[in-house]
Amino acid sequence: MKKLNLILECILFVAVAVLFVLFFTQKSGKVDSNGQVIESASLASGEIVYVRIDSLMQNYQMFKDLAEELKAKSQNLDAELNNKVKKFQKDVNDFQNKAQKGLETRNKLAEMEQQLQVDQQTLAQLRDTYAMQLSEEEQVMNRKCLQSIMDYLAEYNKDKGYHYILGNTFGGNVLYSQPSLDVTEEVIAGLNAGYTKPTDSAKK
Repeated sequence: MKKLNLILECILFVAVAVLFVLFFTQKSGKVDSNGQVIESASLASGEIVYVRIDSLMQNYQMFKDLAEELKAKSQNLDAELNNKVKKFQKDVNDFQNKAQKGLETRNKLAEMEQQLQVDQQTLAQLRDTYAMQLSEEEQVMNRKCLQSIMDYLAEYNKDKGYHYILGNTFGGNVLYSQPSLDVTEEVIAGLNAGYTKPTDSAKK
């Protein structure tokens, strides 16, 4: 999802900024209170790896399951809203027919028109409510996936000992990276191995 990619790119930007500072610190060294240069340790090869965010999102089963759930919920809400819109349109047609043929008194037609205005406002509010609900649920879904990935990487890195695990996206801050530093497939395999889809009873 776009929002998740935006969150990950923000994290990536911070990580790259830190690396930028480290690079120039290593070049110049630090100076103590006596004006002596303190040598900085350079980063050893293999201390930085990366994952391809697009592949991660396409292949992480948790993300796919949650996206399918959100899609189904969106379709259900759309169908519910469409049914209400169809009923409203039918009521509008009925009102217009009776008004044109003089089948109701003016007072009755005024009441019908007023009710139609209320129904129209209710539909607009319902549409906005559904949109906000889906937007919030999408944000929660993205946070769950991101938290799951970060928790896994923290555990994964206990044995690896990397200093940085970056997220690489097309057009992002990392413009070039060695293919040998790509741990995407390994991370995806680990994420999916540890993921169990919640049952319907567990969701409640």
